[in-house]
Amino acid sequence: MHIAVCDDNIADRKQMHRLLERASDENKKNNLEGFFIDLYGNVPSLMQTPQMYDGIFVDMTNTAESIQNGIEVARALRKAGVTGKIILCSSSIDYRKLSTDDEKEDFIFMKKPIIKKELREVLNICEDFRAKREPLIELRDDNGTVYVNGSDILYAHAKNGGGRLSIKLVDGRSITILSTIYMFYEDLEPFYYLLPASESTVVNIRHIQKMKAFCVIMDDGHKFRLSIEFGKNLKTHFEKEKETTI
Repeated sequence: MHIAVCDDNIADRKQMHRLLERASDENKKNNLEGFFIDLYGNVPSLMQTPQMYDGIFVDMTNTAESIQNGIEVARALRKAGVTGKIILCSSSIDYRKLSTDDEKEDFIFMKKPIIKKELREVLNICEDFRAKREPLIELRDDNGTVYVNGSDILYAHAKNGGGRLSIKLVDGRSITILSTIYMFYEDLEPFYYLLPASESTVVNIRHIQKMKAFCVIMDDGHKFRLSIEFGKNLKTHFEKEKETTI
């Protein structure tokens, strides 16, 4: 499980790190998976790749330096597409009082000093959430790394030469990565709805607008060739998906 701590109080940040390491060691003693823990003293560093975390502990109180307090960081994380659990740890700021009713349902609230038993309960919630959610797909291009869910992908198409893939996301973004279509497809096993249409294209069957004999038309109007090798399997899954959504 991947855990982040974003706290501008260095003593509190180190203490949380110690508590998390002990909890991780307890897991390992019980033949469970340990934790990968990252520490941040500022918001910009956290915001580079926050989507990878299953739980993020936040307490930012020095607004003169960080500009944003903890609740504002939590809101920015959600806006950035973070689906993991966000835990607001109150010291000098009572984040619960600053939260809306919906945020009180969404975020987890703790008070400092952090109590070991309460931390274990929160970590159990994070682990349960991690077990239920779809794994993230890492997409790395020249501008950095983006983490997306399988449902975020509209299609992937091999560019000329086959060593680069152009990946179109449902929200309209396009990302080009160094990979082959076969290597990329190997990472898509958990996502039954991402299937090859040909030896150069993978499509999201949930976003097929229309299927013809030799091509598929995606929701954005883009057309892709449908090969004999993959066409039958794609059509079968597409029809099943339509039945489940009726």
